[in-house]
Amino acid sequence: MNIGMIHPELIHPRGAEKQVCKLCYFLDKMGHDITFYTFEKENNYVFDYLLTNVEIVSLDKPWILTTHWSVDDVRWAFIVRKLSQMVGEHDIINAHNHPAQWISNFTNIPVVWTCNEPYMHTDYKKINGFKSLHYRTDQYFASNVRLIVTFGEMMRGKIKRMYPNKPVKTVGSGVDLERKIKHVDNDYFDSIFVGPIHPKKHPLDVLKAFSLISNQLPNPRLHFVGDVISKKLKKEMDMFAASNKIDVEFYGSISDAKLYELYDIADIAVFVPESEPWGMFPLETMLGRIPTIISDHCGITEVLPEYPYVVSLGDTEQMAIKILEIRDNPSETAKETRKISKYIADNFSWESYSTKMLNSFKDIL
Repeated sequence: MNIGMIHPELIHPRGAEKQVCKLCYFLDKMGHDITFYTFEKENNYVFDYLLTNVEIVSLDKPWILTTHWSVDDVRWAFIVRKLSQMVGEHDIINAHNHPAQWISNFTNIPVVWTCNEPYMHTDYKKINGFKSLHYRTDQYFASNVRLIVTFGEMMRGKIKRMYPNKPVKTVGSGVDLERKIKHVDNDYFDSIFVGPIHPKKHPLDVLKAFSLISNQLPNPRLHFVGDVISKKLKKEMDMFAASNKIDVEFYGSISDAKLYELYDIADIAVFVPESEPWGMFPLETMLGRIPTIISDHCGITEVLPEYPYVVSLGDTEQMAIKILEIRDNPSETAKETRKISKYIADNFSWESYSTKMLNSFKDIL
């Protein structure tokens, strides 16, 4: 099969970018021809090793220029149209992050949209004014999408409400580790959080939870990996950490090598967002047998129904209790993490995910 892959940018080492690059790699291994179209690509991109046999076409135009959606909506319509003029002959197009799905308005090639998070899904019920205009713009340009695929049922329900006339299929995702986690002991109790510093990811809740048990947990050290989206929140976290004497490190975007150094020393991982469709980071830490606390709004709770380290969104006291349970019960924690790691390894390989995606493509051809 000849497949056109479209994703807005190859700049940051985020979960969505890893997902699409892994998909390209395994589809290529299966013998399919892949061409990757994007607005912008960084030279020596962190996932280039997955794209060695993939032709890449880039406009060299930034995905996002401003936080004012009205400006980018207009830009996106023009640059998606321009990108469509560079698209070759393909059996199918797989569009990823917004607004890649708009390509369906400018081509007769069938388009499958991998929708990790639909446009404005967190507040579409209260859309009005300018937001209503953005929503209608997206509905118009995505109107020719043939099939939407997503991670899990939580997000599938949201997509069906927003795009009631579109078929939506749940395919899950894949996960792997570049190498084994070393589990290095040191004098600290190290916690890792991977994700943007954004209110919807609730990183401040992690600090608050640790502050509640500071007298019971000597030498905690908190590592936050991800771009700062909200400078206000970052400032609030700095002030809270300083006033509560919590050792905190912010790293921004980092290489896989540096990320794995942090995985090696992590005693615990914490990922407690709202409206998270899936979560590549917690899947990696679970696979690596790092005890991982997640919120009940994290999509992977669907596939881990008896997972012992789930906390209610925003409940910092419950999170603090879970942290101590993990620290104080090493044998039980090791037993649980081994069981969870095996389950994820058996059920969420990238090969399996790529086969599911390929079957989704065949469904509409």
